[in-house]
Amino acid sequence: MKCTVYEAPTGNPLADAHLFSFDRVHHLYDDQDPRDIATYRARAEEVLRTYADDTRASLVEALRSFHAQIGASAAQNRALDRLAQPDAVAVVTGQQAGLFTGPVYSLAKALTAIGVARELERRLERPVVPVFWIASEDHDAEEVNHAHVVDRLGEVARIQLPHRFEPHQMVYCEALTARDVRSALNQADERLAEASHKLEALHAVWSAWRDGDSLAMWFARIMAKLFAEHGLVFFDPCLPAIRRLAWPVFRRALEDVEEVQRRLDEAYAEVERAGFVPEVVRDPRHSTVFAVIDGKRFVLETGGPGFVARGHGEAGALSEWLERGDLDPTGFSANVLLRPVVQDVVLPTLAYVGGPSEIAYYPLSRGVFHAHGRRMPPVILRQRMRLVPPSVARLMRKHELSLDELRHPCDLVAGRVIADVAEPLQREIDGWMERVRAMLGNLEASYGEAGPDVRAILERHVRTEERAWRDLERRVVRAWKRRRQDEIRQLRQIERCLFPDGHPQERRLCPLNFWSEVGTQAFSELPTWSSISQMGPVLDVVMDN
Repeated sequence: MKCTVYEAPTGNPLADAHLFSFDRVHHLYDDQDPRDIATYRARAEEVLRTYADDTRASLVEALRSFHAQIGASAAQNRALDRLAQPDAVAVVTGQQAGLFTGPVYSLAKALTAIGVARELERRLERPVVPVFWIASEDHDAEEVNHAHVVDRLGEVARIQLPHRFEPHQMVYCEALTARDVRSALNQADERLAEASHKLEALHAVWSAWRDGDSLAMWFARIMAKLFAEHGLVFFDPCLPAIRRLAWPVFRRALEDVEEVQRRLDEAYAEVERAGFVPEVVRDPRHSTVFAVIDGKRFVLETGGPGFVARGHGEAGALSEWLERGDLDPTGFSANVLLRPVVQDVVLPTLAYVGGPSEIAYYPLSRGVFHAHGRRMPPVILRQRMRLVPPSVARLMRKHELSLDELRHPCDLVAGRVIADVAEPLQREIDGWMERVRAMLGNLEASYGEAGPDVRAILERHVRTEERAWRDLERRVVRAWKRRRQDEIRQLRQIERCLFPDGHPQERRLCPLNFWSEVGTQAFSELPTWSSISQMGPVLDVVMDN
């Protein structure tokens, strides 16, 4: 396995400012410079001063049970034991629970958290544990109910869960059926090309599912398998015991809703004054809390003397909602800006590893942190990662292509196959048409006195002549393509792997293509980037046999 590392902008203006010119935006991140080890020393002291022993004990007890449910490995359980130590802190990352782990960047987040935790443990001389937050409370099924692979024909194919999630339904609260799981696996089997580890990969995914599992639980089991050799702790915010720990955050968000909104207004204004467009659209009536009713999430918005569940209609005074939460805190959930505060209260969070969008919305969440009397943690851009399976690596060598020249989407067929004939053919036809126009111009000059019809006749002739030659050009190019079909198919396969549908691989493809070629063990060998001095690198990983 070979790895090349380089730096590149993310394309998100605020994330890039955080990455390359932190001094410009330091105030938006509470001066938490993620490149300075002093930031983490001070943060660790602050966390351990405020994080209660009984909170840690309740957290670890809940996660032990969860680890047992998902079949966590010995290494993962040892990491949980380390999290139980009174001086332990956590590097947290997380992602929605997508089908087959969702896009590859789910793995990149976990790998970054593992690597950064390892480096900070060494430098801070205290236990630093990587924790993966499974966003099981998400209710946008359209984002998680499918996965993409490159199929047998080299095209990007969508694999879809047949399960119908109702609007507002939290992924955590909806069990999949055996039919749902078999359908997704059958689609994967039909679409994936035959490979040496294909059966192993599909069996691993199938065996990870248990009757009654939600997509979130299935996701957790698959991730636990892929990272079995790493000391990664898995965390589900919807576990009842975790919700009990989070309830004080929900309670305060409702009790101090006016202060939360004032602080959010300030945070949005600061981001705009700094010259950036806020990453999350402002919703001034959203309390930052959702009500969970029959497993569905509804925005709790301010209305009248209390709050109303938007889209559901249930209304009540503040005291009624608080009484409900005191009895059953599983009836509440955090929005995207409150979630980081819940994370800080429930976990001894040293730092958070996120993608470009998360780096860009944390300055907005900063307003919620301040309303809750807290400072935001340092945030670290995850490694970006591109995987090259053996089949694609062989094709690249055959066509003498390097990853350096494929850092951006390109049309290899147009540049390397069609250009061989299309460009010289076009030059010849363009030259011929110039000569034709010159000849007809001479005819017009000689015989134009015969009347205006001569000019019209000559112009029609030019158009007819050009159509005929362009048609010939298309026919020759098509014939050339037919002759070089194998080469075109191979180049398209490279394109689809590295830039499926023109998107970065890590944001589109799930791991199945790679898993089926290299097997489960190879995922334990993927590089974990650990340098806080060079955050957010791009890793090109050739998974060659």
